[in-house]
Amino acid sequence: MANAYLIEVMHKPGVTDPVGKGLAHDISHLELARVKSVASAQLYQIHGSLGKEDRTRIARDLLSDPILQDYREEHYPSPQPLPAGRQALPKGGSKGEGLVIDVWYKPGVTDAVGESVMKGIRDLNIPGVKEVRTGMRYHLHGVTRAEVAEKIASALLINPLVNESIIHAD
Repeated sequence: MANAYLIEVMHKPGVTDPVGKGLAHDISHLELARVKSVASAQLYQIHGSLGKEDRTRIARDLLSDPILQDYREEHYPSPQPLPAGRQALPKGGSKGEGLVIDVWYKPGVTDAVGESVMKGIRDLNIPGVKEVRTGMRYHLHGVTRAEVAEKIASALLINPLVNESIIHAD
């Protein structure tokens, strides 16, 4: 059975994140929450039989820009979603805490970027990859309630016909 890995590609500290900055601005205008900041990241689910060296090569040489971006890898599936209406984090939590929204295409929806990444992996002569799915991750610093994160996702991040979202703790 093939494994699944998640690679998250994010901006390095000090590098401007225009997507995160724009989302924080949009959230403030909708008055959905008082968000301290938003950090965005690209997500790649890679399904297949891969060694650590091949996964590192894919993340380093294909998916990220070493000057502007960092990456991290974990096994997939990752975080478990939080139930709606639940206080996800303690009130007055430490600076930087918040919730995360992962946005993915629904199964059956064409993922053109995923297909392009598959081509890139083949061009790197890395065997064993069966499928790549892509998504986005939004770290909402200062948002502590799952129901607020759900409203943000519905209003600004997903099209319910083609996307699904998972909300979890940072």
